[in-house]
Amino acid sequence: MDAIEFRRPDRLPRWDNFYISEGYGSEFTSQWQTLKNVSSDVLPVDYYDIDMSEVVAHEGILYKNSGAVSKDGENELFYDQWGTLLRQRQGATFSETIKNVLETCDDLDALEFDDPTDDQRYDEYLLEIESERKAGRLPFSKIGGIYCRSQFMRREDRLLMDMAVEEKFCHELFTRVSEFLTQIALESLRRADTWEAGIWVCDDSANKLTPMFSPAMWEKYFLPNYKKMTDTLRAHGCKNIFFHSDGNIAPFLDLLVEAGFNGLNPLEPRCGLDLVKLRNRYGHKFVFFGGVCNTEILPRGDKKEIEAHVRPLIELGRDGGLIIGSASIGDDISPETYDYYISLLEKYAEY
Repeated sequence: MDAIEFRRPDRLPRWDNFYISEGYGSEFTSQWQTLKNVSSDVLPVDYYDIDMSEVVAHEGILYKNSGAVSKDGENELFYDQWGTLLRQRQGATFSETIKNVLETCDDLDALEFDDPTDDQRYDEYLLEIESERKAGRLPFSKIGGIYCRSQFMRREDRLLMDMAVEEKFCHELFTRVSEFLTQIALESLRRADTWEAGIWVCDDSANKLTPMFSPAMWEKYFLPNYKKMTDTLRAHGCKNIFFHSDGNIAPFLDLLVEAGFNGLNPLEPRCGLDLVKLRNRYGHKFVFFGGVCNTEILPRGDKKEIEAHVRPLIELGRDGGLIIGSASIGDDISPETYDYYISLLEKYAEY
């Protein structure tokens, strides 16, 4: 919290995500456990004193109807909590979309969202909040973003076309989704008492080079809804509202300030997001969460390159405003390399 409030922390706070379930990313954790000669219940997130986490409730519009519906040989058909019918082969990492809840724009008229205040949405969420606190981490509430959750319902390629030619539909969809997510956010904050820490809005809207749509579209469709959302959350006592999107979101940053966000993640270096330059431009308007390159520098494992990359971030965080980390730690990063990266924090980032 010292770092978030631009006070000098005792050390530079850390935040990284490690995959532990079977599938992509879990190999890092198993290799790390072998390197450290520890049992499978010892996890990197605890060993490396990761300081914070995000916890999300069952936020889907149709979460009550989610689950398996049938099996076809090695494939399983199931609905997710956003009303999407999916097919997945047993043991596979990815699934195939069969049908979305909004196959046409007209489907929105008859779509009823499940109750955002339903207690069952928050049972597992509250258990995870308690677990994170017991582990010594600061848990933040989390919701999905308006664009990201809308494309779950409509399908991204369709939604991007809609934003160009179906303005009335998009305004109605984004408004309904925004109002629904605001209620999920308020319930999450209230039930877990995370008002002081705040909430994350995770809205992946960009690729490596550029946003998925223009700043003019963000201003037209999302600025009014996000401004209303952040105003509502702050009026109820939420202190911090942070924005996550992978990719190059630089063209959106001024709009994110106007919308009421005061923190950003993961700020990928490969996308041209230089934290020193961003701090010079935005001052204390944004807290930075991230800044470490998990796609090129850490996977290469060159110690001199890693130190040259990390040392300026350590200095940037000396007077607060930075929680260092990356988008995630995947299988292309060796445990030895990650160990070395943390050793730099222990050597230079004890303020």
